[in-house]
Order: sequence, then C-alpha cells, then structure tokens
Amino acid sequence: MQDKVELLTPVGRLVQGSLYDPLTTDAEGNPNIDKNGEPYVEYFFAMAIEKGQEKHWSETSWGQLIWAMGHKAFPNIASSPTFSWKIKDGDSTIQTTPKSRRPCDYTGFPGNWVLCFKTRYAFSICNDNGQLALTEKDYIKLGYYVRVFAKVSGNGATQQPGVYLRPEAVALIGEGDVINRTVDTKDIGFGKDLVIPAGCRRTSVAPEFANAPPVVPPTYTTTLAENVPLNPQLHGLPPVPAVGHSTAPMPPPHHGILTPPPASPAASQRVMLPAANGQSYEQMIAQGWTDITLVQYGMMQP
Repeated sequence: MQDKVELLTPVGRLVQGSLYDPLTTDAEGNPNIDKNGEPYVEYFFAMAIEKGQEKHWSETSWGQLIWAMGHKAFPNIASSPTFSWKIKDGDSTIQTTPKSRRPCDYTGFPGNWVLCFKTRYAFSICNDNGQLALTEKDYIKLGYYVRVFAKVSGNGATQQPGVYLRPEAVALIGEGDVINRTVDTKDIGFGKDLVIPAGCRRTSVAPEFANAPPVVPPTYTTTLAENVPLNPQLHGLPPVPAVGHSTAPMPPPHHGILTPPPASPAASQRVMLPAANGQSYEQMIAQGWTDITLVQYGMMQP
C-alpha cells in the first residue's frame, strides 16, 4: 500500500477552484478519461497560506511534512526542479508557458504559498470546529478563509512525478473579500483602437440607463374593426386553416385600418427623452410605437 501522511493546514484563503463544482475536462478542454476509458470528475481548489520569515515553504511545519513525503516516495527524483510539489510561490514572476499567467498576477496569490488540492471523491465541508456540516452549495466562496485536512502521498507517476494533496475535509474559519471569477470589463480596453466597419451605427448609453433592462414595446390591445382579418402571429390566435380547409371565404382587407396614416406634420418637432436611447421619433414609430405609448413610457415629451 502506498504511504500516506495526514496534513492539517494552517488557516488559508480559498483563491482558486471550487469546493462544490467538479471538473469534467482537463486544462486543454478534453474530457476526463481514466486508464480504463471511463469518464470521471475531479474536484480542484487552491488555498493561499501567508508567508512568514521562511525563504522556502519546506521550512514551515506543514511544508516539512510534504517535503519529507515527496522525498520518501521519489528519493532520487524529488530534488529535480520539475518535480510536482503542488505548491506555488505566490510572488513568482515566472511564466511557465507562453499563454499562462504569472503566479503574482492572480488575485490572492502575492505574499502567500499556494497549495493546490485535487481529488476525484467528494469531501466533507464543515464549520470552524467540525461539529456542523455545511451542505448548502457555495456556502464557502472564493476569498473565504478555511483549513484543510488532507492526505499527502506520492503520485506514483514516472513521467510527471510529484505528490498528491487529496482533501478529506474543509472547515470554514471566516469570511474574506469575495474573489470574483468574472472578467472586469473596465480593464480590457474595449474602447481603444477601434476600427468601425461600414454599416455600424455607434450608440451611447446614458449613465442612468446603463443597468436598466432593455426597452420592450408595449403589447397592444386595440380592438380592430369588424371584418378585418387578424394576423395570428401578432395577436396570439390559432393559425389560419390551410387552403382547402377554410369554412368561409376570407373577407377583404379594410384599407382604412391596414394602410398607415400619413406622417404628422409636427412629427419632426417631437422632443425625444433619454429613455429613447438616442433613437429618433421616426425610428420609434417604425418599430410600432405611437405618440401615446411614447409619452406613456417616458420616451417623448407630452
């Protein structure tokens, strides 16, 4: 049986991954398939432990345990710089691949040793003293502070030797600033070096409407004149029977209703309000709005 040792970490901050959502693909996006050809899921998360006076993580009490296990499992290989210790220096400026980010560029990494935990099995999640199970999904968020109980062992690999840090239980110690995994669009530079293609009409959003829901034209309930055929797609009626199945001839259209009235001479004098998002009176009328609904929805001055 492979040697394993138990590790109870100091308090650290959850900075990557998820305690609740397992991964179904690898880093390249390929499905996780084991050596028997069976798919599997894998939990991954990383915690950041604050640095002290030590120059290397192996000088800490928890680091000595991991260091000893790695050298026991691979006595002739563990000293290699390519050995996978599953621990990163959060201040490192080394870029391992052309597309990768430096450790120091990740939120919560600088000033810390970052331990990477991985397992294919579900693990316990509890409160600070282990007496209460925390079963609600996402109760512990990225940025919260935790302690991890894990099993440390050699990974048994010959091509990529290293250690495993397998979590058995995670305890919530306290809240921290939540780490948002979404991209901050303000820092991307969307507005720089723009090349506008032909046909693109630039738009602007007033600050007070930047987070407002999209404007939806109102639903009309106007009663149509008698003998005017209704468009079933516009009025929610059953479709018109196919030719040959109609029980009565189709009445002629009422041109007084279907023909749009001429534009009002005063239309060009209409004053549109910010809620119209820069659209002209004519554009709004072409979309199905009327003077009444434009005023009602605050798009135009009365």
